[in-house]
Amino acid sequence: MGVDAAPVGRAGTGPMSRADHLAEQRAFYEDGAHEHLRPRHGDRYAARIVGELVRQAGIRPHDRVLELGAGFGRFTFPLLAHCRSVLAVDLSRRVLAELAAERDTRGVPADRCPTLCADVDALTPDVVGAPPDFVVGVFFLHHLADFRRTLARLAGLVAPGGGLAFVEPNRRNPLFLFQIACCPGMRWGEERGLYRVGEHDLRAAIAASGLADARTRTFGFFPPQVLNRFAAAERLERRLERWRPLRPLLPFVLASGRRELDVPASRR
Repeated sequence: MGVDAAPVGRAGTGPMSRADHLAEQRAFYEDGAHEHLRPRHGDRYAARIVGELVRQAGIRPHDRVLELGAGFGRFTFPLLAHCRSVLAVDLSRRVLAELAAERDTRGVPADRCPTLCADVDALTPDVVGAPPDFVVGVFFLHHLADFRRTLARLAGLVAPGGGLAFVEPNRRNPLFLFQIACCPGMRWGEERGLYRVGEHDLRAAIAASGLADARTRTFGFFPPQVLNRFAAAERLERRLERWRPLRPLLPFVLASGRRELDVPASRR
């Protein structure tokens, strides 16, 4: 199992404080176009990732979902197709304002997709309100200094019968380094945490949080440029996922766990 480490400053001279780490992340997303993070109609890549998350987690049409690291909403809008509502949480007011504008453009009622600008550690029952049925995130956990501590806190936030589900980059897939190097909206300082978040680490952290049915699996194969251009690519991708030698290298790790229903003492 890997060991979490405090973020390191750009100069690499020592650990960065949590406040500085949050400020740097917020500043990064407050500036720049970040085109690769924006929602698009017909985004089969985003829909595929969300569909796999929903299926493994068991999210139902009447469930209330809290999404961490919602950003501009690339995964938020596909998620809304599977549940009653999504509370979109992010550190950046700018990206949430743009998500809300896109929501209104699409005619989504504001009460189905409210936004909340907050750090994950500030999420308490008083801040969130009624317990969400599920807390989810896509490419979120590797940005944290201590994802294990965060998962332990989040496990107590969800309603009984609900759970957690996260999709993370698979650190065994070598193409992520190429993507970071070539994508104008990505940088090593923001993404290097993916090497601290492995499939075994995620499964162990979810189990340690007290949730039941801690599960992980890998999936995916093609980048969005391929999936969104060729309709047949998804069918081929699903076939490739069944080939056992490829599974350790598939690009995404999906991790989930479920909070068991509270059983009255009289029924135990």
